[in-house]
Amino acid sequence: MKIFDLIPKNRKSFNNKAKVIEQDNTAKLLSFETIVAEINTDTKEYIQHGEYSQTTNRHIQAFKEFYDIISI
Repeated sequence: MKIFDLIPKNRKSFNNKAKVIEQDNTAKLLSFETIVAEINTDTKEYIQHGEYSQTTNRHIQAFKEFYDIISI
């Protein structure tokens, strides 16, 4: 298992409020200590666990960009 801070492309950082947990072929986004989204890194299947605040949505967008997930 690997845990690291999510660094967005359009700003310096999220000040340790967004972390990624990678294990096997799954990456999970931890935003404010809550897992809010997951990506299968092999298939690029994306799952979001509910709707969130503007700040968490910025974390989610950066997470999707980090793993090259394109929104439709």
